[in-house]
Amino acid sequence: MTIAETAKLAGVSYNTIHKLYNDKTKGVDFSTLGKLCYALDCTPNDLFKYIPD
Repeated sequence: MTIAETAKLAGVSYNTIHKLYNDKTKGVDFSTLGKLCYALDCTPNDLFKYIPD
């Protein structure tokens, strides 16, 4: 799935998904996270990986 397809499916902007995909953001709105999880039928744990410092 492309960034554009993901953005359209989740109903969020292309730039938001692009920044998330390329690790260029400092945070994620809960509303954006909810839309992504709903659109992709997943949980936040499926989208992010914790890497300790």
